[in-house]
Parts: sequence; C-alpha cells; structure tokens
Amino acid sequence: MNEMENPYIDWDVKFDEALKMEVPEAKFSKFSFSGIGGSGIIGDIARIFFPEIGNSLEGNETLLAVSYSGNTSETIEDVKRAIQKGSDVIIITSGGILGKFAKEKGIKQVTVKAGSQTRYSFPYLITPLLKIVSEKTGDKLNLERLALGVKEKKDEIVKEGTSLANLVMGKIPVFYSSRFLGIAKRYKQEVNENAKYPAFYGEIPEVNHNEVESYVHGYNLHPVVIYSSEIDSITAEVLHATLVKGFYDDDLMNVSSLMMIGGIMSIVMAESLHEIPDKLYNIPRARELTSNLFKPSSIL
Repeated sequence: MNEMENPYIDWDVKFDEALKMEVPEAKFSKFSFSGIGGSGIIGDIARIFFPEIGNSLEGNETLLAVSYSGNTSETIEDVKRAIQKGSDVIIITSGGILGKFAKEKGIKQVTVKAGSQTRYSFPYLITPLLKIVSEKTGDKLNLERLALGVKEKKDEIVKEGTSLANLVMGKIPVFYSSRFLGIAKRYKQEVNENAKYPAFYGEIPEVNHNEVESYVHGYNLHPVVIYSSEIDSITAEVLHATLVKGFYDDDLMNVSSLMMIGGIMSIVMAESLHEIPDKLYNIPRARELTSNLFKPSSIL
C-alpha cells in the first residue's frame, strides 16, 4: 500500500515535517479552541493531553482557531468574536479567508501545507497546536513520539486497519471510548467521509447507562471500543465489542497510531464499496447553505 493508494500511509513523514514548523508564542496560558469537522477533531485530540482547553471566549484567553481550508464559517465567526472581546488569536490554516485576514490584520498564524483533505492533514494540524500549548504551559511534550508511533508499527497499523474494515463492513459501526473519545469520533467521521458509509460514536461511561441497552435489538450494529482505560474494557465486555488497543505505553505514540488505523480502515472500506474517498456528494451543499447563513466574507 503506497501514498497513491492510501493518503495516510506517509503520516510519519508528515509528523516529522510538522515538527519543524515554527509556531508563534501564545499571549495567555488559558486556551480556548475553535474548529469543526476534521479541523474540530484537533481540539478533541489536544484535550487528551490538555483537558483544560475550553470553548468559551471571555477576552483573557488565547483562541486556537483551526480551519484547514481557512473558509469554515463557524470558525470565522469565532475569530471575529475573539477579536471583539480582546482575546489573543492564533490561526492554524492552509490559507483561505482566515489566512488572508491574518496576513492583512497582523494576526498570528501557522500556515500549513495546502492541497489535501483536512482529514489527511491531521499531522500538520495537531503538531503545531500541541507545540503552542506545551511551550506556553511549560508541560513540554516530546512531540517526536507522534512520528515514532507510526514509524515503529506501520505494518501492524495497516494490518489492524484492514482487519477492522473487514469486520465492520455489512453492519453499522459504532465507535466508543472514554478518554480517547476524540479518536472514536474521528473513526466515525473517517468512515462517513471516505467510505460514504453510516457510522456513529458514543462516550463511555455515559453509554453504559443507556445506549448499551439498545443492543438487545441492535442486530445491524457492530460496536468497536477504543481502549484508553479499564472502563472501556467493561463496555467492550457488555457489548461483546471489537476492542482496539494501542501498541504502546505512551499516549502520543498511541494517538498517532490509532488515528492512522482509523484512516486505513476507512480507505479499505471505500475500496470495497467502490467509492472515491475525495469525492463528496452532500457536504458541499451543506457548506454552501451554512456559508450563506453566516456570510463569512464579512470578516474582511
């Protein structure tokens, strides 16, 4: 499997490239995040390491605004509100409206490599964000481990992703986790976007008090639990779920490798369904209608 066949296969290279990117210094040690879709997952994953990253804007925080395209209406609106409130703003983008705005107004930004899909560009988006937060908080993460998590087990990652795809095909996968909820959400999104296939996710332990009961008649569902703590094992046992475990004792290495497993899985599913991962049917229309609602060009 090469890069032409699977856009996730070179993530170790992308993580190494991303680590070399220079990042601006945050003004405040209190952080808030804005992003949606594939860019929004960056915030969910960042909270695995920095759970204190919030969503509110009060004027005394650094807003980390992530939009790969730079044209995400909801993120543009948050940037506008942050500026009005006097918040520090750092934009992570490949260009678009936000990139242009940052250059014209002198707002701090990290410009990442353009020309890809947001979901394929996870290494370029998560690495600078973690770098910004860790440098400001003094909790220095060894971000080289992101690339290492992919490099050391690449063959096993491909094998695991392929196996998972074959297991869930023909049923509706539902991905669960507790601390790694962001990864479960990501798996769901990958299946939706790349394979054009229904998938859902849920949070442990919340689902133990309601959703697990639905499996009495959930014949068409295939539960998949992404392990992050013992509570995940309990849910997996109750549901007779497929349990996906990281290869390492290190969170950074597990995050990068588990995220890549989800990408591989979704591409294998797309191939089985004869779908083109990059082709979108319904999302462009949803974006168009949302753009009309927010009128993001007003930021300029």
